[in-house]
Amino acid sequence: MKLGKAIVKLRELHGLKQVELADKAGISATALSQIETDKAKPSDKTLKDIAAVFNKDAAFIILLSIDPEKDMNEEDGAMFKHLFPGFHDKLLSTIG
Repeated sequence: MKLGKAIVKLRELHGLKQVELADKAGISATALSQIETDKAKPSDKTLKDIAAVFNKDAAFIILLSIDPEKDMNEEDGAMFKHLFPGFHDKLLSTIG
């Protein structure tokens, strides 16, 4: 999962429209759209501001964006899945 996709997932789970999240994070809807589609990378401050809307740390979004199948070689990805089964589901279960 890419960073933008992780933000979309959080936004949708919280029932927010793109413009609502952008407003709460203090950025334009256009900027958020570019971040969510991975056309732009958020600054550290912007990522922290987006995470704060969800009462999470920026590291939470970064962890959620990890895709062992795409971000790691086969051996490391297999080890990650073995050590952390259901990783994304467990992270998402902390929302609420």
